[in-house]
Amino acid sequence: MAGLESKKEHLSFYFVLYIVAMVTVFVIMMERDALLAKRDENIAQLVEIYVRQLHLSPNADTSITFADPVTGIAREPLMLRAKTEGPIDRNDIKFTLVKAVKIHADGTQEEKSTSVPVGNENGDGVLSYPPVDDGVYAFTVAGYKHRIERVGDKMKVRIRDTTYLIAYSPQLERVDRDTTVLLAHVIRSGELPIQLTLNIEETRDNWVLGVPFKKKIFMGGVEEPWRTIFNAGPGISFEKAADKGSYVTLLWELPKPGQREFIVTADANRGLGQKDRATTRFTVDVVPPAYVNPPSAKGFWGIPYTFDAQVAGLNPIDITVESFHDGESMGMKPAVPKTVITPDRKWRALSFKVFYRGNLIKEHQAVLIAPPPPQIKWVQQNLDRGNNSFVITAAAADPLGGPVRMSIESQPQGLVTMDKVRGTTFKISVDLSSKPSAIFLKLTATDGYGGKSVSSKQFNIPQ
Repeated sequence: MAGLESKKEHLSFYFVLYIVAMVTVFVIMMERDALLAKRDENIAQLVEIYVRQLHLSPNADTSITFADPVTGIAREPLMLRAKTEGPIDRNDIKFTLVKAVKIHADGTQEEKSTSVPVGNENGDGVLSYPPVDDGVYAFTVAGYKHRIERVGDKMKVRIRDTTYLIAYSPQLERVDRDTTVLLAHVIRSGELPIQLTLNIEETRDNWVLGVPFKKKIFMGGVEEPWRTIFNAGPGISFEKAADKGSYVTLLWELPKPGQREFIVTADANRGLGQKDRATTRFTVDVVPPAYVNPPSAKGFWGIPYTFDAQVAGLNPIDITVESFHDGESMGMKPAVPKTVITPDRKWRALSFKVFYRGNLIKEHQAVLIAPPPPQIKWVQQNLDRGNNSFVITAAAADPLGGPVRMSIESQPQGLVTMDKVRGTTFKISVDLSSKPSAIFLKLTATDGYGGKSVSSKQFNIPQ
């Protein structure tokens, strides 16, 4: 009986171990499934962010091309563009012409060749269809970007350089594909086509570093200027007029120092060959901003401080300046006339911000201190025997070079006269009738800003 009881205890122990192992495995599988579900959720979020629906649309409602008035055949191939949206990187999108028809006046359609390739130009599909006779044509262009591949009940999703495996999603079936219809109208014209022309205001521009460069390019000879396509090389974009006006604005976001020549080309896309093409050139000199008159880094209480915000090479009409004292704005004004501020004795600093067409290009700061006292200079001395006098010249000025008030003391007394009491140069005459051998002079100069200085000197008079 004891042996039987021992066997039962062993069986109960192993059964409990088995149950614990099964529960542990179950918990691990639950945790694994939760982690996998979380991973799939994160991947799904990535897919939603990066894998956007490819969308094609015509660059223009209808492309107009002119045909020869005699033969009725277009003078050049039909140039049509399909714009793309959605994918971040669109340079690897493959385009195909899947259908081409001529639409007759009665609504019937005539099939045309679809063996014409569609190229990828900066992410857009470009179709160059051989010359056709006059009429209305419709071209169906399909686009495909390889990002998603179905593998059984899963989908391989390629994002940048990484491939993810996610659960099948019917919404992603057509995310890589789209089609659009490009319409072209070939018109028989007996009129002489007008040449596209480009015009600019200046052939040379000065610019400062740190400010986006903008320049208007004007068009002539086209009735629908918004159809014209422009190019000026890498780093350059064009903004079309909001009112469909006959100009575009060239934008250079990050000018670099030095000289750059721009060659702007344009194509009016009317099917008129060289008459659709035009070129213009101009040069831009980009320099660091520098003041025409460098301002002082120091100002004085009670003395007008002048700040000239003009920058070399820039039109002052486009420049504004905002003035501050101790960080507090005193308002904004044009660069011309110059800014003149008389600092209060409580102020500690003046600062200025210079803007060119609304862009901050330069800043300046000047510390404020007490004005220096006038400095007295003994300039020269002469013996005037004809007038029996000894002549001494002295000079003094306030911090702005203005006049000061001068007083004089002498020893011996009664021999000295001074030509004026206010000015910047002073002529002092010593009467030699009493034949003095020396004269001691003491000058005191006082300016209008509270500055005062004293200078004394003894002169030996030659006999």
